[in-house]
Amino acid sequence: MIKKIKRLYIRRKAVSPVLAAILLIALTVAAVAIIYFLIVPLFNTYKLTGELYIIRDTNKDSMYDQIGLQLTNYGTKSINVTKITVWTCIYADLGNQSKWVEHLDWLFTNPTESVLVALTVNDVTINGQDQISLSVYSETYYRLEIEFTGGKEPFFSSWGRLNDYADLGDLLINFDSFNLTALGFTGSIDDPDSNPQNNYLTDSSGDYQLVNMSTNFLPVLDEAELIPFYIANALVAFHTDNDPTMDDNPLQQILEFDDPLRASKFFILGLAGSWGDEFTYGDWALNMTFVYTDGTSEEYLLDHSYIDDWYYQSNPGGVCISVPDGLITEIDLGMQIYDPSPHHIHSHTTRFYFDYFKYLDTIIFTDPGDDDSAPHLISLTLG
Repeated sequence: MIKKIKRLYIRRKAVSPVLAAILLIALTVAAVAIIYFLIVPLFNTYKLTGELYIIRDTNKDSMYDQIGLQLTNYGTKSINVTKITVWTCIYADLGNQSKWVEHLDWLFTNPTESVLVALTVNDVTINGQDQISLSVYSETYYRLEIEFTGGKEPFFSSWGRLNDYADLGDLLINFDSFNLTALGFTGSIDDPDSNPQNNYLTDSSGDYQLVNMSTNFLPVLDEAELIPFYIANALVAFHTDNDPTMDDNPLQQILEFDDPLRASKFFILGLAGSWGDEFTYGDWALNMTFVYTDGTSEEYLLDHSYIDDWYYQSNPGGVCISVPDGLITEIDLGMQIYDPSPHHIHSHTTRFYFDYFKYLDTIIFTDPGDDDSAPHLISLTLG
């Protein structure tokens, strides 16, 4: 048996070195092929996410035309973004896809920003002709749809509240008062000669005294701080059939801004005026309109909730009849000092809100001219 084993051992043949090399090469090529076709694709991934961080109105037309995005390429290959669509919808309609609004034509400010290198985070800017409207009166939500090379499906972001991302950096944070021109009356706020009965200068018997050519700090309903009103020895008195010095046509006072501005609140000192009670209760005596740069407007018909007679004794019960509606703050001014028969007078302060997501173009006051009331404006303040 041992001899037989020795003979088999002696007869064994070695593998040729050339054949061994060929086999080794074949195995290597096969391994590389397997790695290339099976393993490498697992690392050459296309993964994109996008998040909005700011939306701007660059031309102050009250429509938002620029968006700042943060695009992240988590993949291992560069991505070319080919299309960005912004979807918007008010909160109440999120569950109704037919109500979603598609905003197209959003393009990169710099076209090269559309190429996203692998494993990078990019802050990019897109601009669109299909602009987006925002308002304080509704919550607008947004969703991004981003198409890119290599991705079988577009990236869709979650719905987010778009109002939170509006750039309000130029929103007025301090107070800005207007110097009103005296209209309607022949005199000014302290003219005792032509219209002594309409003089606003008073003694110290009231809660407040209006100081001429100065900023007066007065309370306004629900405001934690006193509001500054600049009084420039002038007032606006609107139409009344009860005053022969007034023009027969309704007086319009228009405030046009050279540069559209954005503010949140509008404060008024005045409205209470002579013969203010001489219009039908429930009727309105002055129309105030805010006009925005997108052509939209808000109209306020000011009635007895804002306007009554500034002579206490001319109002029913000798009181400020506008107070109970809770829309004005009564400013008790005490007794006139120039009137031969001084009256105990008062005025009002009140506040209106702007749609601060839009830019304000014009404020218009219009008197209907169909009654004997004469609303006054003493001072106006933006805030």
